[in-house]
Amino acid sequence: MNVITLTRLELYEKIWSTPMTVLAKEFNLSDNGLRKICKKHNIPTPVMGHWQKIQYGKKTAVIKLPNKNLEEQIKINISQTKPSSEQDPKIDLVSESIKNNKNLVFKVSDRLSRPDIIVLDTQNYIKGIKADAYSRIKGTIETGRGMPSIIVTPKNIARSLRILDNLIKNFRVLNYKIVVKQDGLTIIANEDDEMKISIREICNSVMVDTDFKWKTRELIPNGKLAVKAGRFGTYEFVDSKKSLIENQIAKILIKIESDFLAMHEMRIRRRLEETKRKELEKIELEKQLTKEDELNKFRQFYNDAHRWKNYSILKEYYDFINTQPDKSSQTEQWLEWALQKLDWYNPLTNSKEEFLDDVDKDTLQFKKKTWF
Repeated sequence: MNVITLTRLELYEKIWSTPMTVLAKEFNLSDNGLRKICKKHNIPTPVMGHWQKIQYGKKTAVIKLPNKNLEEQIKINISQTKPSSEQDPKIDLVSESIKNNKNLVFKVSDRLSRPDIIVLDTQNYIKGIKADAYSRIKGTIETGRGMPSIIVTPKNIARSLRILDNLIKNFRVLNYKIVVKQDGLTIIANEDDEMKISIREICNSVMVDTDFKWKTRELIPNGKLAVKAGRFGTYEFVDSKKSLIENQIAKILIKIESDFLAMHEMRIRRRLEETKRKELEKIELEKQLTKEDELNKFRQFYNDAHRWKNYSILKEYYDFINTQPDKSSQTEQWLEWALQKLDWYNPLTNSKEEFLDDVDKDTLQFKKKTWF
């Protein structure tokens, strides 16, 4: 039985980092079911259109979490939620591949033997930490930044390290890249698809008396371990009466491998969609350029026609002056000048004129100059 246990803050962060439809599927819930849980625990949800705005790079408001410091535990029992209508056949293939991989070890050792360097560093780090009664979760030991995330009571330290060692060694067999970042242990597969892995002890939320004569809520560890995994740490494998974490290693690996496969397929789909989008944009751009080219040709045709009409009027006037019997020397000079300008203005000849090169023949205005 898989039980997801989250604080209000954790669920709030997931709600605002993952679309509701995607997160609901990870919890095996309907969208409405997840919204009801959020409403019950006073967790605000994104308004309609929030993720579309983010997709197109637009700004959108994020509603702050009321009573952020309220340490309320939220449990989601996967077995009691609405089951998926159909299981992806790829999951069956992943399950078969994992179970038939003879290099994988599904049994957690009773003692830590030849631990992975990451586990050895974590073990040495934990040796210098003592349980603190004033920590966020009383009586627990918590690893710091730059270490695999572990929050357990002292009696569960050895067990947590053995589980972590088994998982890391299996991750290496599956060719995952393993990195310890500031926020904990990260496994990377395919093309930089990432998942966070952490171990914590399940806590019960209880009301206790204080020295100030009022009650406060505290988180009390109950001894059960949980392995949290996922891109956003969205699901957990928890100790139960029927099955301890040590007996769920195969199930954990199948889930992680299936999710990595889903991420990879999503990446491929997005690439195909992006390629298709660019092809459509290219087609539209070429179509638009063709339209603009056609329009420019017609404009030139239109302008040439009007220039020809104006040219015909000018030529008619020129011929009239030229046919006058008593032309002065000044008139002869003008006729020579006018003939050059007619050749310059004629749309069929378009001869050049030194002093009129920067004039638009259609508007008879000087072209705008740029200094760049």
